[in-house]
Amino acid sequence: MPLQEKTEAPTPRKREELRKKGQVPISVDFANGFHFLVLFSLLTFTGSSLASQVARFAQTAWIEKLPTGDNFTWAFGVLKEALASVIRAVAPMILVSMGVGLGLGFLQSGFVVSLERLKPKFDYVNPLRGLERLFSLRTGMEFLKVSLKAGLGIFIAYTLLRGNLPVLNNLTEMEVGSALGVVGSLTRRLGFTLGGLFLGIGFFDLFYQRFEYERNIRMTKEELKEEYKRTEGDPIIKSRIRARQREIARRRMMQEVPKAQVVVTNPVHVACALRYERGAMRAPVLVAKGKRLIAEKIKEVARQHNIPIVENKKVAWELFRSCEIGQEIPGFLYKAVAEILAFVYRLNQRVRR
Repeated sequence: MPLQEKTEAPTPRKREELRKKGQVPISVDFANGFHFLVLFSLLTFTGSSLASQVARFAQTAWIEKLPTGDNFTWAFGVLKEALASVIRAVAPMILVSMGVGLGLGFLQSGFVVSLERLKPKFDYVNPLRGLERLFSLRTGMEFLKVSLKAGLGIFIAYTLLRGNLPVLNNLTEMEVGSALGVVGSLTRRLGFTLGGLFLGIGFFDLFYQRFEYERNIRMTKEELKEEYKRTEGDPIIKSRIRARQREIARRRMMQEVPKAQVVVTNPVHVACALRYERGAMRAPVLVAKGKRLIAEKIKEVARQHNIPIVENKKVAWELFRSCEIGQEIPGFLYKAVAEILAFVYRLNQRVRR
């Protein structure tokens, strides 16, 4: 049997199953580009604070507050102070990075927790699948993105540095503060420009990942049928169940016909059986109705139990259209049905006399 093309949109059930397995569209390049910009911005705006911490550590380590004593105690104090300085400097960046990562993941795919990706997959060690992935569209796109990042990044860095060569040549003649200011300004321009480049490629990758995800999860018509069977049930079985339910309802309805007081009928098309007990019911109740063969069956049961059959086309059709089995007749039929019941009561009295 030839392979069918995946041309059908995935069902909500399949999307939910893939989501539970952790298969959601996520762009790593977009997240990395955003991360780079955020962390570089944080490092830029907190650079002076970091420099102050380094200076404070140098002063503490070599001049002031460290414990005195033998060399081992002094080295332990230097290590402790260095560790505290590193934690104070790095902790905000780690917290910001974690927050940005969680936020980007939530924005791209919502809240997803799945251990499916941690399970070993033998497809990754299959050489045939490896060759298939090597020459796939995804591999080509990854190569294109890496090439764009590397090529444009080198071009941007070369252009920026070439435009500032006269200033860079004079760094040795500047004071330390001025030289650091020039280098810092150049670094900020280069960092923000590269960050914009990475983020732009990330935006492109974000839309591509969603496109590829939707393309890969498409279903064939046969898969769609199987999915429908699992979700809604086999149509053949459902039709048999419905037929069985109709048969049971029909039998139950026929069992109520002998309790009726009258059957109102259009001679050919419909028949409606009415039941009414004085003092026990507020209004007559429709206990059975049907068309054609079912109508004939209702009339046959009525004849077997000596239930009067009254021909009234208009009332029969109105009862069939506006009233369901087990319901009281609507108010606009009270008068017409009352006349029919009165006729039946008079007929019964004549028969008894």
